[in-house]
Amino acid sequence: MVRTALIATAAAAGFAAQANADFVDVRYLGTGRGQELRVEFNGHTQNLFAGQLRHRLSNGTGDAAALNGDHLTFCSDLAQYVSSSTKTYETVAVALIPASSPMGALKAAAIYDLYTAGSALALESDADNKRAAAFQIALWEIVSDYDGSAASLSLTAGSFKAFKKDGGALDATIRNHALALFAAVGSNTEHSVHLTGLSSRTAQDQILAGFNVPAPASGALALAGCLVLARRRRA
Repeated sequence: MVRTALIATAAAAGFAAQANADFVDVRYLGTGRGQELRVEFNGHTQNLFAGQLRHRLSNGTGDAAALNGDHLTFCSDLAQYVSSSTKTYETVAVALIPASSPMGALKAAAIYDLYTAGSALALESDADNKRAAAFQIALWEIVSDYDGSAASLSLTAGSFKAFKKDGGALDATIRNHALALFAAVGSNTEHSVHLTGLSSRTAQDQILAGFNVPAPASGALALAGCLVLARRRRA
């Protein structure tokens, strides 16, 4: 009974958010800069690509029409897969992704700190592979484990951990790049980037820099709430 009431409340909040929603079609094109690593997430271990993902956006509605074109994104969602077929995504505030478990305002603020500190080095098409990989795993760690304290950001503890592809200790250069990014979290510096969340219930959520979706009102946020595999997921 309690669970039914909670679901009904969340559904009502979701319906209200949909009233002014913008949508865009998204198709995964392949990887950009980065490298394959091994990660552990909630006790499950998987080799995957950490770094830039290339997506083609089309048929945007409303403000999302400005997104049409090819973009580099980073994944916010370790519970879903990218799709080489076209999927319709909603453009939302970063705090509302991943769709399966929205990160909330605290983690979203940390993501803005991350992009302000490191996106200039990680988002270029010719970015260093290790910097791009470090940026992605730092993002995953924030979404997975950040609780507002510096101590919660660790690549060797918590629900998210990162390793070399063979399971050995993470490359020292990647680790050091990630630690430098963690040091910027909570810095309260003025954010120099605009971000939007690309949200889907059936495919992996993404973060796109260069387009800003206003954060939802605090009440709505309270109610609301990557795996790129070596083999492609079967339909």
